[in-house]
Amino acid sequence: MKTYLRILKLLPPYKTQFIAAFVCMAAFALSNGAMAYLIGPVMKFLFSNEAGAPIKFLPLDLFTVPKEKMLVAIPLIIIGVAVVKGLSSYGQSYFMGYIGQGVVRDIRKKLYQHILSLPVNYFSHTPTGVLMSRLTNDVGLLQSATSETISTVLKQGLTIVVLAGVVISLDWKLALAASVALPLSVYPMRRLGKKMKKISTQGQVSMGALTALLHEAIAGIRIVKAFCMEGYETERFDKENVRFTKNQLRTIKVRAISSPLMETLGAVGFAITIWYAAYRINSGTLTAEAFVSFFASVIMFYQPIKALNGVNLNIQQGLSAAVRIFEVLDIPKEVEKPSGALTLSGVNTAVEFKEVSFKYQNDHVLSGVNLSVKKGELIAIVGSSGAGKTTFVNLIPRFYDVTGGNILIDGTDIRDLSLKSLRSQIAIVSQQIILFNDTVKGNIAYGDLKKSDAEITDAAKAANAHDFVSRLPQGYDTLIGEGGVRLSGGERQRLSIARAILKNAPLLILDEATSSLDTESELEVQKGLSNLMQGRTTFVIAHRLSTVRNADRIIVLSGRGIKEMGKHDDLMESGGEYSRLYSMQFSKV
Repeated sequence: MKTYLRILKLLPPYKTQFIAAFVCMAAFALSNGAMAYLIGPVMKFLFSNEAGAPIKFLPLDLFTVPKEKMLVAIPLIIIGVAVVKGLSSYGQSYFMGYIGQGVVRDIRKKLYQHILSLPVNYFSHTPTGVLMSRLTNDVGLLQSATSETISTVLKQGLTIVVLAGVVISLDWKLALAASVALPLSVYPMRRLGKKMKKISTQGQVSMGALTALLHEAIAGIRIVKAFCMEGYETERFDKENVRFTKNQLRTIKVRAISSPLMETLGAVGFAITIWYAAYRINSGTLTAEAFVSFFASVIMFYQPIKALNGVNLNIQQGLSAAVRIFEVLDIPKEVEKPSGALTLSGVNTAVEFKEVSFKYQNDHVLSGVNLSVKKGELIAIVGSSGAGKTTFVNLIPRFYDVTGGNILIDGTDIRDLSLKSLRSQIAIVSQQIILFNDTVKGNIAYGDLKKSDAEITDAAKAANAHDFVSRLPQGYDTLIGEGGVRLSGGERQRLSIARAILKNAPLLILDEATSSLDTESELEVQKGLSNLMQGRTTFVIAHRLSTVRNADRIIVLSGRGIKEMGKHDDLMESGGEYSRLYSMQFSKV
């Protein structure tokens, strides 16, 4: 119930359409009841030999007219009722469809915005495919819990109320007999609904796994082919696909048993009604035309009940999808701007680490780190694999928050700054090059799409990228494909450097920006990096130690902290950890 109330809270923006839909539903229910009520009197009129036989509408004889005129009036009345029924059905379908699509659009946008606002740590343990499944499959299933289900519940509910009124007005004793089977349908409806919700949740988990496998295989297609693992990946996918199919078959089984079960219960009620009606007719307490109207009303009465049983299964599917969506929406966002947050406009003095500690769950990575970096200083960070180099620099833009100590910029704790202002002062170039399926211009200007063409070109020139961009088919308007797949590794990296240059941030983080490049590409990229680092406070993580010899200071991370710190020559003379790492890289052994 709590989940469904959260879904209903999405409806207020569409209250005008909802009122219009409700009016159409009411008209549909009334016209449906009128059609059922007309059958008995019409039958009596058609089979009566009296010239002016009265037709009884509701409990009153409204008029008595010659039979010749009634031959024209009756078809017109039936057509009129049918037109009202058809138009009202169309109206409620359109308005509820409008509401459903609007709600789904709103929640999809809200979910996407929320996912982008989640901490980086969340993405490190949640597969991309699973999140894609939440945005596509789960949101699609949620639609059935909004427009389709609400529409069916209200439409069929109103129809049941009107038809119940018709049935009771015709003969309350017969109505009582016809309703004997209704209580029997409550238990199976609830039981099947719970089963459907459980199966649907399992199916959505399986669909998330399928999407994750698909994303991994396509993203890593070159590795899959290079290692001839097409068969292995197909087998993994097929295993999950079979699991998903089995789950869908269980869904089909529940739906398949639902309809005949409800029809059987309906038949029980109908049989009791026929038996009692026969008794009443034989005893002379029930007229033929009243029974015909009652008979038609009862048949029509069971149709919306059957529809409600089917929609109950849709509701359970939608609710299971809603639970998964709300699970994501309930994950706390990054604190974008804490109360009283300050705005960072630049780096005027220094960046300081004071007794900084960090751990992933129970795994301590850094402990008691102290470092003061002056404005414009170039700091190189080296160490063995797993020493915490990337974690160290990720603490500066608050991709992760320290678990102990403080990081200060110009004496202000970065947790007291708004995230937007903090990150606006930091440019990052990483080993993992992130480009988008957009134009060269769009990728360089990412972050500030209002930059002029001249500024974009100047940034490309500074990154040593202008020459190769000019040779592309459409120059700066060339689409580079997903992840920049149409460019070489060196070209992609130079575009990411141009993006950082255009941002013109005072703090710069280079995370092994050249480690995956060949020698020629590295030289081209280094020229761009040299232009980028000028006048900026820079943190460089370097795998190739030869690239950091000219750093103002080199810090060596080991054993959860800074083991050594100094210039290249001094560290080499000391014969410590840095000297050992350097010698390992350049040893002839």
